[in-house]
Amino acid sequence: MTDAQSAARKDALRRQMKEQRRTLSGSEQARMAAQLAGHVLASPAYRQAKTVMLYMAARGEISLDAVIADALDCGKRLALPLCAGRGVMTARAVRGMRELQAGMYGLMEPRGDCPVVPPEEIDLILVPGAAFDRRGGRIGQAGGYYDRFLPLTGACRIGVCHSFALMDDPLPQEAHDARMHLLATDEGIRPAIQE
Repeated sequence: MTDAQSAARKDALRRQMKEQRRTLSGSEQARMAAQLAGHVLASPAYRQAKTVMLYMAARGEISLDAVIADALDCGKRLALPLCAGRGVMTARAVRGMRELQAGMYGLMEPRGDCPVVPPEEIDLILVPGAAFDRRGGRIGQAGGYYDRFLPLTGACRIGVCHSFALMDDPLPQEAHDARMHLLATDEGIRPAIQE
């Protein structure tokens, strides 16, 4: 597959997944988010982690609000991404939702005065994606933020998506695309298939 064919397939999958997310009702989104949260909260990877990096859902992504609330309640060190320029993000520690504001792309992000969390101090990262495959391959939103950030950390990576966005067939991947260790959907958590 050529680079142009790979890019075209990624764009087509992004559009397809966006359309499928758009068809979900509010109650379906809430049900799927609750099921996902249950799986994540019960996982050893989450329970053992002291510093977790999560995300604020946008554009129909599956919500992590219940996981965020649990991390804050349990006294885990919670980091959320802050876009720091085109394709670059940092992890920032937050102690509550009052420390968030609308940032780039209209996403809720930590304020700029929230402390930076060094990538090497993060134990677990829940990574959003338009789609994942069972080998841990990911198609993001085309900004490259996570692909640039993930190589900086040795954290356990859990790819997060709706169950319909977990593909059996391998997704087109490039050398810089970061693979996941685990995959979490509303149907459960599974290890990525090791090749």
